[in-house]
Amino acid sequence: MFVKIIAVVSGFATFTLANPTTRRIEPCTTTFTGIFAANHQGVRKSFTLNMQNQVAYIGDARNPLHVEFQHCPILEVGLPHETTQSGRVFVPSKNKCIAITNQANVVGPYYTTLANCSTDYPQRWVVELNNNNALKWAGSSDEEGTILQGGCGLLGYKSHNGGEPVNTHSNKQITIECNGTPFRFAQTAA
Repeated sequence: MFVKIIAVVSGFATFTLANPTTRRIEPCTTTFTGIFAANHQGVRKSFTLNMQNQVAYIGDARNPLHVEFQHCPILEVGLPHETTQSGRVFVPSKNKCIAITNQANVVGPYYTTLANCSTDYPQRWVVELNNNNALKWAGSSDEEGTILQGGCGLLGYKSHNGGEPVNTHSNKQITIECNGTPFRFAQTAA
């Protein structure tokens, strides 16, 4: 009987020691929904997807891009949890998330696409709760989580004065850049 107890305790100890090395992946939960929008002179103007599944701006509100922000606690490295939520931007109609194609580049501009959802840096977005739920892209960070992608803080879309998105490439595609304008959530297309 004494031998059986030691075997059970020994097996338990092995199990519990091995368990802490297993990284627990926390699920992502939807916290915001709406139309992916620009704030153009106080009016929420909808973004859309072009034929290449890139975020684009046409400005006619015909095909607004409906999104869900999914809060992913695993992405909250180095950011203030009281004023921000880190996560990904899910596009329900495509069952994919908005990602940055050239995230490995140290500096922008950065380009968007749709990809299978993950909690990797190309899909790391941040909602600023103390800024009317402004949405920006964070990308990667240093080991401490203090220096974000591009070295300039959170990134937004390139815009003219007043927040109108700049179409810098073909197919009305927008770019994500340092000192860019934050994305917004809208409830109606404009």
